[in-house]
Amino acid sequence: MRSAPHDRHPVRGQPAAEHRFNGDDAAPGAAEDGSKTDAPADTAQQELTEREGLKLLLRQFQELREYVSYYVAARTDSVKCSVRNAIGQLVLVALGFVAVAGLVVMASWFVLSGISQGVGARFGGQAWIGALTTGVLALVGVGMGISCAAWMRKSAARKRTVEKYETRHAQQRARFGRDMHD
Repeated sequence: MRSAPHDRHPVRGQPAAEHRFNGDDAAPGAAEDGSKTDAPADTAQQELTEREGLKLLLRQFQELREYVSYYVAARTDSVKCSVRNAIGQLVLVALGFVAVAGLVVMASWFVLSGISQGVGARFGGQAWIGALTTGVLALVGVGMGISCAAWMRKSAARKRTVEKYETRHAQQRARFGRDMHD
């Protein structure tokens, strides 16, 4: 026969032990009919049940402490695993960046070297003229690219700022019937 759900241990689902504590309806030593039994036996029984209750409480605290310790250890291991994975991914990304940067440098070197040799051949086989011309053109190209990128970035930032203040002026006109310039 199964115990009722309230008679079962809340964690393990096993039948709960019956314990009596001070203040229970049926005090230890009281007979079913309400008459008193031997008083010294009552006191001994009450002390025994209080000790059992205290032991049960201590055992439950130990169990709780173990569960909390287990949870903390699991969460710590989870965080360590996440950090390990993030570091691994960071290393892979860094290696990929180095590999791609190496390929770009190598490809650029081959292109510039080929242009240099072609220009040198055009000027009668004088390699130094080809190298000098290619170097100057490459530096001018890089400078123009950087200038163009900086100008575009500055222009976009200015445009965003102007739009921000135009939006605020429109909000002021909608809210107050005029804006800052009126």
